[in-house]
Amino acid sequence: MRALFISYGSIFNPFLPGGGALRIHKFSSFLTQRNWNVTLVTGNFTGSENIRTQYKTIFLGDGRNLYTSLLSFSLGVIHFARKKSKDYDVIIDDYSPFYSSLAPIYNKNSVIQFQIYIGKHNFRRFPYPINALFYLNEKLYPKLFRKAIFMCDFLVKAFGFDLVEKKYSIVWSGIEQKNLSFQASEENFILYCGRISEYMKGIDILFEAIKKIKDFLVRKNIYIAVVGDGPERSKFEKASQNFGLPVKFFGWISDYEKLSQFYSKCLFSVLPSRYEGFGLSILEAASFSKTSVISDIPAFSWAKHFCVSFRSENPDDLAEKIIYLVEKRDERKFLGDLGKSLAKQKTWDKVSQEFEKAILDMMD
Repeated sequence: MRALFISYGSIFNPFLPGGGALRIHKFSSFLTQRNWNVTLVTGNFTGSENIRTQYKTIFLGDGRNLYTSLLSFSLGVIHFARKKSKDYDVIIDDYSPFYSSLAPIYNKNSVIQFQIYIGKHNFRRFPYPINALFYLNEKLYPKLFRKAIFMCDFLVKAFGFDLVEKKYSIVWSGIEQKNLSFQASEENFILYCGRISEYMKGIDILFEAIKKIKDFLVRKNIYIAVVGDGPERSKFEKASQNFGLPVKFFGWISDYEKLSQFYSKCLFSVLPSRYEGFGLSILEAASFSKTSVISDIPAFSWAKHFCVSFRSENPDDLAEKIIYLVEKRDERKFLGDLGKSLAKQKTWDKVSQEFEKAILDMMD
C-alpha cells in the first residue's frame, strides 16, 4: 500500500515540532513496519538534508527561516499534490489553516486528518487580512473531503462532520508503553511541557497566575518547570527575571529519559491553552500517574474527569486551582491514578493499529 502524508510540521522541524508532528511520525513509522510504502512531504528547514527516517521524507520548500519555509511549502504543496497524487493509493492530508494541497481533486482516496480547530481565534491571534484567509480556509477546504480522521469528538462537531454523510473515525494520539512502568514520585515543581506560544498555549495566562501566587509558591519552595521552546521564550524569560518569579526554563528536551524524569517527578502539570486540538501533554502526564490543571475548553473535555479545570483565560481561577492542587496531595494521587487507567488504553501501538484500520475501512 502506497501512502502519502502531507504535513508541514515534523518532529525534526525546529519551526513547528510538537504533538501533531509526533503523531504523524509515529503513524508513518508504524505503517512502514507493516510493509506500507510511506512518504511524508513536509516543510523544509536548515539541516534537513541530514535527517534520516524509516519512511521516505521529502522536505519541500525554502528552509532558510520560518517565513520562507511556510510560504514556499504552502505554494509548493499544491503543485506537488497535482503532479504526484496518482502515485499513491491513499493520501492523508494533515489539516492546517496555513495551506491546502487540494489532494481530493486528484485522488479519491484522500483523507483529511484534523488535529486542531481555531475558529474565532483566527481573528484574535493573526493580523488582517491573513486571519480572514485562515478562517475561510478552515470553513471551506474541509468540504472537499469525504473522508476524515479526528483526534476527539469535539473536532467532529467543530467541523460539522456529524451533520453530513461522510466517512470518519476518531483516533487518539498515544503514549509510550514504557511510560506506564515509571514509578511516580513528587519533587517541588509544577510542569509546563509544550511549545512556548503565547496566544494558543496561554503562557501569558500562566504567568499572570504565577505573579498572583508568587509568595505562596516561594513559601512552599515550589517552582514552575517550563520544558519546551518557541517564539516567545525570551519574552517570558525576561518577565520571569523582572518579576522574580519562581520559574525555570529547560528548553526543548528530546531525550526520553530526561523528559520522563520531569513527568514522573512533578507535582502535576498545567496546560492553560486558549484553543487546542487534543492536548497530548495531558495524556503523557497521565501515563506517569500525574494529573493536570487545564483550561475548560471543549477540546479538553476528554480529560476533565481526571484533571482540574479552570475558567479559560482567567488567571485568577488558574491561580486558585494551582493552590488547591498543591495542598491536596490525596486528590493529586487519586486523579493521577484515574488518568493512568485511561492512558493504558492509548499506547502508540494500539492507536496506530486503530489508525491503520480506519484508513483501510475508508478506501474505495
